[in-house]
Amino acid sequence: MKISQLTKVMDKDDEIVIDDGNKSVDRMRVYEGAVRGIKRDSPINKMHVVVIYPYDNKLLVLAEYPTEKGGVSE
Repeated sequence: MKISQLTKVMDKDDEIVIDDGNKSVDRMRVYEGAVRGIKRDSPINKMHVVVIYPYDNKLLVLAEYPTEKGGVSE
């Protein structure tokens, strides 16, 4: 599932936190805020969801950018 597919079914005022699973812990936060803040042409929308955790009225999402071959890195 892509981030864009996830945010389509969420309310625009819902809070979401997106972390990039391929970055080091101190640099992995890609986005934090309301769903409405993710613009349609943002590269975040192309990321593939790995894991979703509900926490404190937010969704915490671990995602990865697709590889050149179209898959997700392992």
